[in-house]
Amino acid sequence: MNILSLLSKMTKSFPNKIAFSFRQDYSNHYDEISFKELDQKSSIVAHYLKNNGFERGTKTLVLVRPSIDFIILIYGMFKIGVIPLFLSNFNISDSNGRKQLRLIIKRANINALIASRKILFISFFLRLRGTSERILSMNDIKNYYSNSENYSDYTIDSEINWLEEPAFVKYTTGSTGPSKGVIYNHAMLHSHIDLLKSQGLNKDDIFFGRSGTLIVHPLIGIQSIIHTSKPKLTKGKDIVEAINNWSVTACFLSPPSAINLSNYLKKMNSGDSGNKAMPTLERLYVGGETVSPEIIRVIEPHLSQNSSKDGGFHLVYGATEGFPLCQIQANQIFQTEEETKSGNGICLGNAVGGVKIRILEFKNSLDNSVALDVEGKGISEIGEISVSGPVVYSKLISDDEKEFGGFLTWASDKNDGSVWHRTGDLGYIDDLNRVWLVGRKKHRVELSNGITLYPKQIEPILDSMFGIRTALVNGPDNNHAYIIIEDGGEDWNILSNKLNQSISILCKLLKSDIDFTFTLYGKEFPVDSGHQAKIRREELSHWLSKK
Repeated sequence: MNILSLLSKMTKSFPNKIAFSFRQDYSNHYDEISFKELDQKSSIVAHYLKNNGFERGTKTLVLVRPSIDFIILIYGMFKIGVIPLFLSNFNISDSNGRKQLRLIIKRANINALIASRKILFISFFLRLRGTSERILSMNDIKNYYSNSENYSDYTIDSEINWLEEPAFVKYTTGSTGPSKGVIYNHAMLHSHIDLLKSQGLNKDDIFFGRSGTLIVHPLIGIQSIIHTSKPKLTKGKDIVEAINNWSVTACFLSPPSAINLSNYLKKMNSGDSGNKAMPTLERLYVGGETVSPEIIRVIEPHLSQNSSKDGGFHLVYGATEGFPLCQIQANQIFQTEEETKSGNGICLGNAVGGVKIRILEFKNSLDNSVALDVEGKGISEIGEISVSGPVVYSKLISDDEKEFGGFLTWASDKNDGSVWHRTGDLGYIDDLNRVWLVGRKKHRVELSNGITLYPKQIEPILDSMFGIRTALVNGPDNNHAYIIIEDGGEDWNILSNKLNQSISILCKLLKSDIDFTFTLYGKEFPVDSGHQAKIRREELSHWLSKK
């Protein structure tokens, strides 16, 4: 079933209910669209696209900012089966950024391009159009569906087996490797909706967050309130005001936004009034990177009294290739905090419904395409977190599958033929079948004395001990364990003395004699372009080598 078959059901059930609300930049005004209007206008778009040569399977690069117009366009594309490609943020003012973008477009073998007139003009001069056979202006599309004389219904082709058809392609940020185009099919989107329902979300909920996570929420009747600011620029005050103005019951934030929220709540609580800042918010989901328990302790008391007894704060683990995969709630985060501070990594909780997780060997394997399980449980049995399930993708787009797919990202089980996506993250499973994260496979540091160190083992110890942000990186020789400190305004002479005094504690916790070297980074760490939370460790490693 085409995922937008659900839209017509919502339209019949409550036609005048708001499906999407987009906050306009630099104002508190929201653009809104009802289910009925969204259904009608996306149908007009579907006809317009067909009349201009777009058909099922047309791979289309979409360069349109998140907005009501964007949603109308995407839903119209879904109805036909036109495949939109969503790129991560690229710095097109940089020659290397333009080069990478052109390579992505070439590998995707795109058939079409839709963008605003301004972007189309820029893309011509930057040679970003690739081999696009069809080019449409979003301005012309909007003019067409805004004309009431062009109204016409659109019937989704029911003869097609939509479940395995691509719905859209989402690109990874490229923060831990080449940016890859992940195909989301209609079956994945149906599975995501099933997961939302299993969380207890329904038509009575109002969901607030950034655009990327909320595209299918209204298809179960949820009203989605979209905030388009970048995570670091999303102010805590704006989050609280939006939640209270709309009586939001569920919310998804990237880690920098959650930190901004925590800092704002701290200031609000300076008088210790005891009032809840967000009394309607029952569930707060944070994903893209982990956050410290200190952040959660500030936020949790401000959530609704109707929140789960295990806590309303949910830390969600996932990836572009599959989301969500695991989650853990506030109380369990607090219960595992001491283990994290002891060097055991970060607990991600249990797999969500339908997702299966295995820990596979990642070193010295003769055949990386075969699933070889790490035997045993606990911190001593670290392997690659590998997943299977209905929310996990099946392949990459076009030439990306040849270059970055296959045995590089998948493992197969010789016994039952099942396939498992290798996430690139390392961790282990404990006796309660909870998944623990110790860091990315490519970010582990193998010292010259044979000791292997993992970022999520070491960094939480120092971060919690001194209230700082640290990054374990590969150094120029790896005789030392190099740890870079983000400049937070502390007196470096005092802090470096404290860090050096902590080496004996680190060695005791890690059960190894390690020569740690600490270096101050004079500004904020470079981070990914998506959640703006994952540290670009390769850049720091390069900086350290030059230094």
